[in-house]
Amino acid sequence: MKSVLKFFLNVLVYALIVGGVVWGAPKFLSWKLGTEYPIASITSGSMWPSLHRGDMIFIEAVPREALKAGDVVVWRNPSAAPGGTQGFTIHRLVELRETTLVTKGDANFKNDDPVGYDRLIGRTAMFRGKPFRIPYLGYVTITASKYQQ
Repeated sequence: MKSVLKFFLNVLVYALIVGGVVWGAPKFLSWKLGTEYPIASITSGSMWPSLHRGDMIFIEAVPREALKAGDVVVWRNPSAAPGGTQGFTIHRLVELRETTLVTKGDANFKNDDPVGYDRLIGRTAMFRGKPFRIPYLGYVTITASKYQQ
């Protein structure tokens, strides 16, 4: 009986630790990176070879004045998600205008339509001059979103 109780207590402790990490990590990243959406998954091949489908990236808030052509930025795109839900587009910044910015996927042939600065979420966090990414981890959210619909 004592070993059964010990087993269930161990399971409870591990569940609390995992739950704390799953809940707390995004909250911490949101605070540290200064954005409501600190992580995102790459869901298409439009940024290949820089970013691959299934990569997870980190998004940092950035003032408009700090943006420059060549940055990989994340912006809200209502047409990027099915069913009218809010989706993200993660593309390279090619032009800064007075009231809009223009982006383009590295693997795309043409620029995206101009986007207002109010839809900008942030810029990808960088490591050694490249967007910081965790390969394959984004497939977790890609797979989960398929079953959410």
